[in-house]
Amino acid sequence: MTLSKLALGSIIAGLTISSAAAAGFDAADLDAAILQDILEAYNEHQPSTCTGTAAGSTSYTYDFPGNNPASNWHGDFAQYEADLFLAAMTHTDANNRSWTIRVGQGGNMYSHYCPDLHGESMPPQNRQDSPWVDEVHQSVSVNNDLNQQPGMCNGDTCPSYFIHGAGTYQRDAPYTDVPFYSQSLAKSCNGASCTFAAWGQEAHVATIFTSPVITLNRFTNCGDGIVEHTEMLYNFAPTGTSPTIVDQNYFNLPWGGVRASTLPHALEPDATTGELSYEDPNTIDYCPLCPWGSDQAGGPQGRCAMDDLSNLGGYTSFVADGLYVNRPATDQKPYLWCRKPNMSCSGASSTCMADANDCYDEAGQPKPGYTPVVLEVPANSTPLCEDRGSFANGWELRCEMVRTGFGQTFPYLSPTTVTDPCAPWTESSLGFYRADTNEGFEATFIRHWSFAPASPHVYFRVDANSFEAAKDMVHNVFDNTGNSQVLPINFQVTPPAISNVPADYNPGALPSVTFVSGDGVSALTPGKFRRRIGSSNRDYYIYTNNYYGGQALLEPGYALSKRAFFFASELASVKATADSLKSNVVYDLIEDTRYNPRTIDIYKSGSSFDAVAASSAQGTSTSCTSSSATLECSGFSTPKPGYSPFFYVTCGSSSYLGPDPYFFTPGNGETFTFPGMSNNNSEYIRSYVCEGQDMSVRPTWKLIGFFDSSCSSMGAGFTYSDDICVEPSEEPSSEPSFEPSPKPTPLPTPEPTPSPTPEPTPLPTPEPTPSPTTAEVTEPVQKYVWCAKPGGCNSSNESSCMAGPGECYEDNGYGALKSGYTPIELYVPANATPNCRDRGQYGTERELTCNFHSTGFGRTRVNLRPPAGSTMGFYREDTGLGFEASFIRHWSWRLSQRYVFLRVRASNFQQARNIVYANFNNSGNDEILPVRFEMRSA
Repeated sequence: MTLSKLALGSIIAGLTISSAAAAGFDAADLDAAILQDILEAYNEHQPSTCTGTAAGSTSYTYDFPGNNPASNWHGDFAQYEADLFLAAMTHTDANNRSWTIRVGQGGNMYSHYCPDLHGESMPPQNRQDSPWVDEVHQSVSVNNDLNQQPGMCNGDTCPSYFIHGAGTYQRDAPYTDVPFYSQSLAKSCNGASCTFAAWGQEAHVATIFTSPVITLNRFTNCGDGIVEHTEMLYNFAPTGTSPTIVDQNYFNLPWGGVRASTLPHALEPDATTGELSYEDPNTIDYCPLCPWGSDQAGGPQGRCAMDDLSNLGGYTSFVADGLYVNRPATDQKPYLWCRKPNMSCSGASSTCMADANDCYDEAGQPKPGYTPVVLEVPANSTPLCEDRGSFANGWELRCEMVRTGFGQTFPYLSPTTVTDPCAPWTESSLGFYRADTNEGFEATFIRHWSFAPASPHVYFRVDANSFEAAKDMVHNVFDNTGNSQVLPINFQVTPPAISNVPADYNPGALPSVTFVSGDGVSALTPGKFRRRIGSSNRDYYIYTNNYYGGQALLEPGYALSKRAFFFASELASVKATADSLKSNVVYDLIEDTRYNPRTIDIYKSGSSFDAVAASSAQGTSTSCTSSSATLECSGFSTPKPGYSPFFYVTCGSSSYLGPDPYFFTPGNGETFTFPGMSNNNSEYIRSYVCEGQDMSVRPTWKLIGFFDSSCSSMGAGFTYSDDICVEPSEEPSSEPSFEPSPKPTPLPTPEPTPSPTPEPTPLPTPEPTPSPTTAEVTEPVQKYVWCAKPGGCNSSNESSCMAGPGECYEDNGYGALKSGYTPIELYVPANATPNCRDRGQYGTERELTCNFHSTGFGRTRVNLRPPAGSTMGFYREDTGLGFEASFIRHWSWRLSQRYVFLRVRASNFQQARNIVYANFNNSGNDEILPVRFEMRSA
């Protein structure tokens, strides 16, 4: 019998497999057995329809290949990708539909790169505090019985409850200064598929909730640019737990989207005819993409408002730039200011008006009591325009075009400030139009809708090179002489007109990415499925499918599964490809009684254990070659009634095997127990912290299988050993090497290295040296440290309050400090060390954050290295002793922090920290230790 060993996916690295190498895949490998059986070994499972020959064009690796420059990730976050990365999977296409997807520790896709089409599909990660945990493809589950519910959490309002498949936000400083991703439990790549399991995490940290959700993802290469994506959520809370605490009842399958700048247009087929029109700009099946949350039925998103999948055409396509779309002129939102309720502007001209953001409701109607300004030309009159001079963007006029009784307004509208929020273009036209004939003219700027209650003047500019030309433009349209009634005027925002479609226009050749969701209909899932899309204020269009409604429920012991597709192609082939796939989308809700697992046995030898899976599906026996090992207990590869997942958890040198993933979490058994929540809303549950250890030491988890209480003799102190039950071969293996990659471990060892000494020697040498032993210290002419701008930093300007030395010093950074600017003063606090924290290894350099200045400074982006032939470093003001730094990322980052982000040449965290502490340990000193930064010639 072939035996399976526990293959610790989080430890094995450096493995690159091609489909040929995978032909000898051991089906009894523990990870593969668990993943295969959870996704397939249940009654009424519908097999994959992706059965082509794509395995021959598929390759994958668990070794981080480095950042892909063409993906162009956010500069501050690209550094985290090495810790995020779990696997990459590549399809090599004979045409132009090759792709590579990258998968994070949570088993979710964070990169979809198509080199011959449009490049990177995924957003660049521009959302602060969330590198690769929000703008990615992931499964999300919500407990709406707790999520922000009043009185439900220890008598108070609950915080947010969202379990992300990707990981947590960076909102629990300093614990999450280094991102914490949902933790990989198992991984397996074989043939044309890669499959992953992870423990989903409460995203909004710090949290008072525990997470009872395991996420699974399988990506299968179907060829021709098509990926079959199976995602599953399993609720592993013990059956019988209070439903309020553990039931999940709102889902994103997936939460995802695309990079808006790369794929700016969205299309969906006509739900009635199934046709997809894109060639004629006037009849295109275009989807407006309004700001997220503006997709209610009847709203500005029109035909692409949120809707159940059963009412739609089965897929959504995002298309590259170059698509022509004619949209009708429309006021996407009101722009006219309003007089406030119960106010007269007489004597209160400067305070009686409210801007457009304040006086309209979400439907665009004036709120009760608010009165919008009324645009009109007086009866029997022209606008009587007056000259206000020439400006760069037009000739300014003031014309009698508003009813009196309104006060001062300052809209300052231009074509770039009235862009259509539901469209990808960055400029629109704005203009005044007659209400009777719709004749009018475009304006280039609106200064005031009104300015004084007795004045009928609107102040605006038009594109003209003289006052007479500007006045004629207005008077020729709005001459109301001879009319005893006022002439009503409409203000309109108009999208860019398409006046000339090129003769060679070929939209079918444009690259696209398509998500196939099917109709959402399944007898096995009693809830409803819907599609939502929308834009954000970042380079990100959101696409998601919700499982929702009163019957959308994931109870303990159940798994929710969806198998769908996404593909990259030219627009011309979208309809035929999507139509062939949408009937193959499968939704399922799987109770643990439907599973038909194989046996997994745990063998123990002393304080070590191994886990062995039966070699075949539904197999019931295993064996172990070790004469010293004994069978400790038996379990299964899938959920079963009365069985819980067992996790192998490590925290530094400590280990645990059992059903509690929070075993090492501070407060476990005191303020909370799994699967409950904290008994105090200020006592947080931090799964990413090891009790009693430095915060740089983080736990790891591994799924061993599903076991019952007969395995209760396991627990703390047991260590996984992968050579207990399988003796090593005497011959070299023909399989790929499992040697670890040269990438260092992401976290330091729990104990510091014994050298160098953390303190300088306490006594001086007997005789002074004839010359100083340190390098000559000279005050550099050029300044490098940033400054706070005049007025300082606060929570509203944290990202823009800092200035580089070229701005805050005279002579472009070489002279005296300018008035009002405050430079960052470098020092180590009194009675303290620099409190350096680990940020990971970068080649021969180790990055740290160290307390080297006061709080109150905002974000700086320095990325400073010494020029060739120079060094840079931090030096004590009193002795001149210090250390060299190889890179400065940030002088400061957050108002509440004192960190400088720097690198030194070191191979691990302890060595790097000792380099800093050797001369900057200020413990026992009641005064601060001043520090200076210098750039020195080598």
